[in-house]
Amino acid sequence: MSGQPQRADARRNRERILRAAFDAFAADGHLVPLDDIARRAGVGAGTVYRNFPTKEALFKAVVADRIDRIVDEARALEDADDPADAFYGFLLWVVERAMYNHAICDALAMDVGTFDEDHRDQEFTLALDVLLQRAQAAGAVRSDVDVREVRTLLVGSMLMERLRRSVGPPGRMTSLVCDGLRPVTKGNETSSRNETRCEVCATPLTPARTGRPARFCSSSCRQKAHRRRTKPG
Repeated sequence: MSGQPQRADARRNRERILRAAFDAFAADGHLVPLDDIARRAGVGAGTVYRNFPTKEALFKAVVADRIDRIVDEARALEDADDPADAFYGFLLWVVERAMYNHAICDALAMDVGTFDEDHRDQEFTLALDVLLQRAQAAGAVRSDVDVREVRTLLVGSMLMERLRRSVGPPGRMTSLVCDGLRPVTKGNETSSRNETRCEVCATPLTPARTGRPARFCSSSCRQKAHRRRTKPG
């Protein structure tokens, strides 16, 4: 009988450590000392080490769920009608979530293949590579860029957005990075594109946050345009 309360106490301590570690890593990044996490959790350093023998093990446990969510989002976009919107929109989505969370930024900044043993890092890279290759096949991303370079630019965008968030609008630095990924064409093909009204319903357009010229006012109009293009005859 005495063992069961101890197991319950151990579970509660583990949950407290994980919550404290999430807050600490999100605020201060991967370098936060374990002693600080123990103090935030209200437990002794020995309790932390019994649950997580190294800081690396604790860090991986904290960020695992967040990385899973990012991978799931990328996979959900693999069959998107517009590969360019899927790719650039995903980059912006990740940056928005990571620029305020040092833990995610640190995790994604790690070298490919070194994040953890259960392959979350590789899964993220593969999912990102699918979006990249589809966007390249659609002519929306320059062909000489590989997924490792995109990951580097993604992490750089997170850091730059964090540095500039007090002096400028969010997304500005990410938009500049996205512009650098686009193929260089004469006039960048913007002069012939309608950037003020939706091509389907003529509703005035709001400039895209990724910096890519907008064509449609909503996903509904985008789908209508796609059906028109693919309709037989």
